[in-house]
Amino acid sequence: MKTQVSVKQIVIDFIYLKNQLRDLFKNNIEYKPIVEFLLAKDYLDEELNLPFPKIKDVEEGTGLKAYTLRKILLKMHSEIFSYDTNRLNLKFQKVLYHFYIRFFDHRCDFTMSSLSHLPRIGENIRLPFVSAKMPLTSFYVENIMHEFENDTQKITITLKVGDYNEYWKFMYDRALELNEIGIMEKYDLSERELKNKIYSKNPYR
Repeated sequence: MKTQVSVKQIVIDFIYLKNQLRDLFKNNIEYKPIVEFLLAKDYLDEELNLPFPKIKDVEEGTGLKAYTLRKILLKMHSEIFSYDTNRLNLKFQKVLYHFYIRFFDHRCDFTMSSLSHLPRIGENIRLPFVSAKMPLTSFYVENIMHEFENDTQKITITLKVGDYNEYWKFMYDRALELNEIGIMEKYDLSERELKNKIYSKNPYR
């Protein structure tokens, strides 16, 4: 069964890849009006707070009729997202490492543009240069998330104070799976509150 592709969503998807579009489609004049339209504004700049363009906006900005615009967008999309061995390849050549730390009322965030070794979940990390913002400087990696936007791979590394506890991680995941804690409790409750709730329900605590 062929998947139906939304041209409205293609526009939004291309906005997240806009830094690559000119290079990907540099040899196709037919695509140029759309590429130039998407490059004209920075829709991902949170300070500008620009709404994503609607199909009607793209029609007016490119001068293309609705049928032609739809046809070209689907064609552009298929050149990247298809099973064809000749499809175009995306490139994410830049990497940014975002470190995210929370400890009660203390917060610290910073970014690295280069890192020789990506720490893994559970590994211990000492950051002696964050003492002005954090009361402690020793942490462990709680979570790692990869995000791909434009031409950049963004890696968010969440750190927590203390040592990684495999048993607690197992109990936490088990509670989520069995709906012993709700999805909102995951974010609203502190780790101590979560432990009290989960362990109180379990005979193996």
